[in-house]
Amino acid sequence: TMGSGGCNPPPKKFPKKARFVPPSNSELYVYFCNLHHVAIALWALYVIFFGPRPYLLMTVGMYLYSDMYSALLHSVLDDKKSLAIPGIAPVAKGFQEHHDFPQETTAGKGLLVLCSDTVRIQWLCGIFGLVFGRRDSTTYVLILLKLLCCAYGTQIGHYYAHNRHLCVGWLKPLSWLQDAHILLPPAHHWNHHKAPYSKNFGIVSGLANPLLNPVLHPDNYQFYVILTLWCLFTMFDVTIIEQFVPPVAPATSSLFSAVANGTIYSAIEL
Repeated sequence: TMGSGGCNPPPKKFPKKARFVPPSNSELYVYFCNLHHVAIALWALYVIFFGPRPYLLMTVGMYLYSDMYSALLHSVLDDKKSLAIPGIAPVAKGFQEHHDFPQETTAGKGLLVLCSDTVRIQWLCGIFGLVFGRRDSTTYVLILLKLLCCAYGTQIGHYYAHNRHLCVGWLKPLSWLQDAHILLPPAHHWNHHKAPYSKNFGIVSGLANPLLNPVLHPDNYQFYVILTLWCLFTMFDVTIIEQFVPPVAPATSSLFSAVANGTIYSAIEL
C-alpha cells in the first residue's frame, strides 16, 4: 500500500517460539514399560497383603529421602554441563526443555508417559540394590520403596504441581496433600520456574528444599560434587540404608491372618 510518504516499511518479523516435539518410543518399549508398571503395582500389593511389610518409620524415611534424591538429580540434569555427559545428556535435555515448555512436558505428555521415562533408572537402581545389598527381606523392601518414592513419587508430585486443576473428584485428596506439603505444592514449585531456576529442586514433596537450597544455590553449587553424590546414592543408597535400619522380618503370614491373629501392628511398628 502507498502512504502519503511513499511505501510503508515492511512489518517486522519476530522469531517464532520453537515448538516442543516430544520424543517418541517404539511400541515394543511402550509395551515393556506398561508391563513394568503392572509388575511394580503387583509387587506392592503382594507386600501389603503377604509381606514382608516395611515398618512405618522406614516408609516415612524413604519418602523424605526421595525428595532429597530428586533435588540432587534435578539440579544435575538442569545444569548445561550434563548435556556433554554420555548416557545422561538425553535425559538432561528433557529436563531443560521443561523450563521452556512446562505444560507441554507435563500435561502434554501425560502421567503414564512420564512414569515410563523413569523405567530405565528404576532398573539400574534395582540392579545396584541387588548387587551391593544383602539380598534379604530388608533389601527387597528398600528397593520397592525407592522405586515407589523416588520414581513414581517424583512424577506424581511434579505432575500435579503443574496440574492442580485436575485434582477434582476422586483426585481431590491430592490437593489436600499438596496443601499439607506432603505432595509438592504448586506455588512452591513455581518458584523454581523463575530464572535462573536456582532453587526448589525437590519435586516429591518439596520438604527438602529449605535444607538444600543453600547448597544448590549458584553461589555454592559444585556440579561435579553433586553429580558424584547423585551417582553414589543411585548405586549405594539401599546398601547404606540397610546398615542402619532394623531388619524387616521375613513374610510369615498374610495380611488377613495377621489381622485375625492380632499381629498386624508389627507391620507398622515404630
